[in-house]
Amino acid sequence: MQIKELEELIQLIERSEIEEFELERSGTKIKIRKARSDEDKRPIVVSAPLTPYTSAETGASPADTSPPAVETSPDLDESLYLFKAPIVGTCYLSSKPDAPPFVETGQQIQEGTVLCIIEAMKIFNQIDSDIAGEVVRILVESGQPVEYGEALFELRLNA
Repeated sequence: MQIKELEELIQLIERSEIEEFELERSGTKIKIRKARSDEDKRPIVVSAPLTPYTSAETGASPADTSPPAVETSPDLDESLYLFKAPIVGTCYLSSKPDAPPFVETGQQIQEGTVLCIIEAMKIFNQIDSDIAGEVVRILVESGQPVEYGEALFELRLNA
């Protein structure tokens, strides 16, 4: 999905009575939820596609405006993926401070496994894995602010 299409979709949802919208097309899953605050009615994108590492030569061209879900890393093998933050907010690795983390290093995960929660504008967004594999590294700490596109987890795709 191109950025222009996504912008048009967000504008359409902003003008409608729809509170939450989910779309899956060509391996890309997008979930948009309107903010509950009266001050800010902008929708929040809470899911993003996950694609493998690409080399600098085969990476996206400047004309491709869709945001990459992973970044190039020459020192990692091709079966590794960086799962990136789909939104800006505060990342929590467990549901409560005293609860066990959603995932741990070395854990096998399935598509749809909860990896973390990102709080954005007082809304707690559950962030699910888009692949089945193994958690190789957790790159953030619970309670840490994260930016859109920031690497959160290093995952190894199941063969």
